[in-house]
Amino acid sequence: MALGDRCDGVRLKKLSGFRKMFPYMMRTRTESVIYHAQRLRIRDTLAWLDGTNAGREPKITFFQVVLAACVRTLALRPEANRFVAGRRIYQRRTIDLSFVVKRELTEQAGETTVKISFDPRSTVAGVAERVNSIVRETRQNKSSRDEGTADLVAKLPRCLARLAFRGMRTLDYFGRLPASFIKGDALYTSVFLANLGSIGLDTVLHHMYEWGNAAFFIVVGKRKKEPVANERGELEVQNILDMTISIDERITDGFYYANTIRLLAHLIENPGELEVPPDNLPDPFELA
Repeated sequence: MALGDRCDGVRLKKLSGFRKMFPYMMRTRTESVIYHAQRLRIRDTLAWLDGTNAGREPKITFFQVVLAACVRTLALRPEANRFVAGRRIYQRRTIDLSFVVKRELTEQAGETTVKISFDPRSTVAGVAERVNSIVRETRQNKSSRDEGTADLVAKLPRCLARLAFRGMRTLDYFGRLPASFIKGDALYTSVFLANLGSIGLDTVLHHMYEWGNAAFFIVVGKRKKEPVANERGELEVQNILDMTISIDERITDGFYYANTIRLLAHLIENPGELEVPPDNLPDPFELA
């Protein structure tokens, strides 16, 4: 590992001076966050799911399409897979997605977070298979690593808990947090997703966490039917879904973000493009 790099990221030394100054001008994700609302027309997505899932078990879910679209977008748009730590900008070494898993859909059932690393060339079927495997394993376990760590820290006196968190933040600032810790923490991730549609809720504008280094937080709302204008300018009732994205603006510029969000929306609306691996992926480390 080269000097200045981290176990989860490669320091980008060839960025412009203007870009390198952003983490000093905006020191936290809270003051750097941009909120974006995206409306998706999902008629073709639902039709694709019906056709693909005919006779298939387990079936591919809409949320798995969103996850696969995120993986493909980050593979094709690597500047979106960066993060800020210690006032420096890093290219993340892997494509990681995190989300919450409830062990049962009841108020009493516990929930935990999972973080999954994906191959940049993953297809939607490969993503669905990997997600099903991890979620099934998580639900079978009574406790996750995150839950065990949280229970341990929660038993400490407040003064010791504060010291522990301060120590971990200091190690993170200097890029010295152990790889085993980062691998097990769901907030050290490319994108954290919340599937509110799965519990019948619409989307919200979600805050960014100061813990970890996630530069994206995506919230997926519930499916609904609403009148929208078609290509001819006529109103018709369509299946739509709202999605909100919270973004750390320090890692790249607005034009790049705009095209990244357009690509993500396009892939969710056209999941057939995710059935085959991508060609000619860009080098994410060219500015290292």
